[in-house]
Amino acid sequence: MNAPLPRPRRKISLSVSDRHGHGALGYLEMGNPAGEPVVFLHGFGADLLTWQLCLVPLAASHRLIAIDLPGHGRSAADAGDATLGFMTGWLDEALDVLDIRTAHMVGHSMGAKIALGYALAYGERVRSLSLISPAGLGGDFHHDSLDAFLAAGTPQAASALADHLLGPRGRNIAVSVAASLQAAASDPIRSAALTALLGNAKAYGLALSPEGFDWSRVRCPIQILWGDHDRLIPVPDASRLPKSAPFHLVPGAGHLPHMEDPAVVVAHLKEFLSHVRS
Repeated sequence: MNAPLPRPRRKISLSVSDRHGHGALGYLEMGNPAGEPVVFLHGFGADLLTWQLCLVPLAASHRLIAIDLPGHGRSAADAGDATLGFMTGWLDEALDVLDIRTAHMVGHSMGAKIALGYALAYGERVRSLSLISPAGLGGDFHHDSLDAFLAAGTPQAASALADHLLGPRGRNIAVSVAASLQAAASDPIRSAALTALLGNAKAYGLALSPEGFDWSRVRCPIQILWGDHDRLIPVPDASRLPKSAPFHLVPGAGHLPHMEDPAVVVAHLKEFLSHVRS
């Protein structure tokens, strides 16, 4: 008889590793230790807890790891030169620290851009990509609200940004989103890291031609999810999206569909992961 699978860990617990070369690495791990790893990468100004409503429904089948990116959450503020090259190299070392050889990756906004950049640079380690409201593909990026938030650094600016990020589906979480944003901007050292990351985000993307990103460079399965009320990075023209990849609009959601309607996002993640499971 086959030995029974280890019972999944459903409790969310936060950890910090001191084994990363750029300082503290904040992460959480839960789910089935024998399942395929799924790594979650949050967006600009957020932290790993933005994924909390998406994790428990996936815990029975996968090993789940959510990471605080540099300058965010419990990870060190060291964002290097804040380029995509630094962030993908940082992520590669983080996976080594966490003993993850290959993984499915779920990224939101800036985290989606990092996940996509990582798949280009370290394709042998990426089993699939689920990109939520991804940055870096060209098209519109209305960064004025992010600039205003970082320049002011006040609770009022955080509330204004939260309102801008959310669609009608997410109005009930506006207060908690504003509080999270304010916590991110209240530390001058972390605020400087965020400013550098935003500056690089405005200076370059992954789309290196007017026609957009060359999706043929990505060798793993991809799906894309987007809130149909996203005002920060509105849904781009179809020509900028991969033609053969599943594309899902989340009705009523703004830039944070995984927080505004986690049930819809989880349903798409489950279906996608069940089809690409090795």
